[in-house]
Amino acid sequence: MTEYDFSTRTGFQLAMKNALTTTSLSETKAYAEATVTPTFYHIINGKRVEYDEWFASLENWRGKITGYDPVVEEFLRDGDQLAARMTGVLTLDGNETFYECFFFAKVDEESGRLASLTERAVWGQVGKQEVNGST
Repeated sequence: MTEYDFSTRTGFQLAMKNALTTTSLSETKAYAEATVTPTFYHIINGKRVEYDEWFASLENWRGKITGYDPVVEEFLRDGDQLAARMTGVLTLDGNETFYECFFFAKVDEESGRLASLTERAVWGQVGKQEVNGST
């Protein structure tokens, strides 16, 4: 089983926080191995991303984000299905950015890792009207 307990709000929140706060390529690899299956895919705002592209995006975002401390507002786990809503503010390229994400995941029951994750996210600069991902 994984060190991240996807059956609890706390475990899911830790996994989401650590997704963007690893400090090296080896930490990112260890994170990926602990949280997702080798056949994992992520659908974000309607775009399906396979494992290799998802991993590359983790590496890309990791160096750009600071002050990332997500809050899981709602969480539900039923069998191999997971649903959650997460909010927060992070610093991206020196700008405070708000976000809200809705997650729907399938958990591999044998390993406890995510087999797939569907995410709908909106975000924008704090204090501004523009919101990305809202269409």
